[in-house]
Amino acid sequence: MRRSLTTQSKAVNGRFCSTYEYEGEQFDVCDSARNAMLVNELFADAELTEEDKQQLLPAMLFPDLAAAVEKAGRERFWDMVDSVLWDAMGVDLYGTRGAAGSEEPVFDWDEDAGRIRASLLQAYGVNWDDVAGSMSYDAFLDLVAGLMESGETPLQQAIYYRTAKCPKETKDNREYVEAFRARARHFALRGELPEGDRMAAANNAMASAFASEFAAAGRAVSADE
Repeated sequence: MRRSLTTQSKAVNGRFCSTYEYEGEQFDVCDSARNAMLVNELFADAELTEEDKQQLLPAMLFPDLAAAVEKAGRERFWDMVDSVLWDAMGVDLYGTRGAAGSEEPVFDWDEDAGRIRASLLQAYGVNWDDVAGSMSYDAFLDLVAGLMESGETPLQQAIYYRTAKCPKETKDNREYVEAFRARARHFALRGELPEGDRMAAANNAMASAFASEFAAAGRAVSADE
């Protein structure tokens, strides 16, 4: 995904958009955090066929679909979609980039929705519903990653018990280890999928793209302690 302080965002046809470049042309893409979640749900929807998703996705991404098709040209349109979708949301449309899914997801958008809402409010005073349509997905992910450095929040606590190694039990720490294991069971992700399905699920693909970011933030916090 593209991270830049020079990224330009604006409203186009009443929708929050940022400008992305493909082969020298600029395209307005609806990359709000809320729209990214909707794209996530589209890819993960088992009731929709691939043809259905192919019909729905372009209109979700472009505020002026006809203009985007005309600018890209029909022959290179889907290559452009693949490029801007990767830049805007970290989704590997063709599965050729090899980065998404390279690390185990440490959170789940659905299971952790309440924790994410509460953590954003606790750490930044940000209400998800107030900013979801007016903040880019990559800016939102920067906030989520920053929760690892914002003191103890519900999401940080869940991620800690999912990733930390349980201490070896001794006669002196039995109660602590039992409490640690209980918390690890409580915070464990419930919706794990077989490996083949995991690679195909947009939810895990989008989350795993930032697993390394969470891990790096966690290591930085540990080093400072």
